[in-house]
Amino acid sequence: MKTLYILLTRVPTAASRVIRLATGDAYTHVALAWDPALSTLCSFARRYWRFPIPAGLVQEDVRAGNYIRHANIPCALLALPVSDRVYDAVCRRAAAMLAERRRYRYDYAGLISCRLGIRRQKAYAYFCSQFVADLLQQSGAVQLSKPPSLMRPQEFLTLPEVTCLYRGTIAELNHRLACGLPPKPTHAC
Repeated sequence: MKTLYILLTRVPTAASRVIRLATGDAYTHVALAWDPALSTLCSFARRYWRFPIPAGLVQEDVRAGNYIRHANIPCALLALPVSDRVYDAVCRRAAAMLAERRRYRYDYAGLISCRLGIRRQKAYAYFCSQFVADLLQQSGAVQLSKPPSLMRPQEFLTLPEVTCLYRGTIAELNHRLACGLPPKPTHAC
């Protein structure tokens, strides 16, 4: 058995504020990692932390960019236990996508379709929660009750397979990771 890590956040960017206003969700962004230090964290987001466009498939760093600039943002770290086969499938697919990351675009229209409950799949285009949901579903890590294009970041908290490891701020999570401490919950997720 191995573990995948799902990081939920809410950065105070204009896009995040709009998503929060439209949904009322506590978390507006999701990223996936396959190591407990979160050094493999990837998602669909802005390519340059200072500018919202261009956006696409990126490797994120909880120790840099918007995460450090806004260190007191809320976050939740979830653990998803998977078989070795599923873990390898997720890693292979994510690595293949990252190798061709310039082909992938952020699906802004997909965000609107998701909010309206309209299923949408466009080649080489995702938004963050669609990417994570699609990667997990295609690898067999989870069975979703809805298409990946309709998943919101907040809904990863409701997956029966996940365990909440931590809920708090990015600053405290980074402190725990830097000290080699396991991310232990400060509040129930």
